[in-house]
Amino acid sequence: MRSFIIAIVAATIGYTLSVIINSTVSAVTLVGFGIEVSVGDRAQMAAAEWVGLASTYLPIYLGLHAVIFLLLHRFLVIRSKSSGANSASRRIVFAAAGAMSLLLLYIGFDTAMGLSGVLVASGRTLGGLVMHVATGAVSGLIFATFTGRSRGAAVSTDSAGG
Repeated sequence: MRSFIIAIVAATIGYTLSVIINSTVSAVTLVGFGIEVSVGDRAQMAAAEWVGLASTYLPIYLGLHAVIFLLLHRFLVIRSKSSGANSASRRIVFAAAGAMSLLLLYIGFDTAMGLSGVLVASGRTLGGLVMHVATGAVSGLIFATFTGRSRGAAVSTDSAGG
């Protein structure tokens, strides 16, 4: 159960970063058109977008990362009993899994639906896509960090069905 909660928190933080990126790109676009956007406007845009995307993008983000992280965690717990995996390599593995899962999700959406079906508008550009994929890496790092603490206790409780 502890790992599941950590996965949800890590994915929610990644989702929040993704929304902030998307709203920042929107604000920069408005500034490019000569419209002044204050810090308060930017915060309001991010909050409105967080709520607005919560019915579509949030469940996808949460579901994807919860499944990927929990399956990978379970696999690594089983493997770590036979080999001593260090925390640095564990973080790299989870960061890569978080990033790659989002990259594949974005590519899959684009392939299936075209640009009109993109999850978030800022993901249409290469720079935006890279930034959104980086949020998946952040989610993975958060998950690896908090499930890797007190490894001995985490391994025994998680492998017992937690």
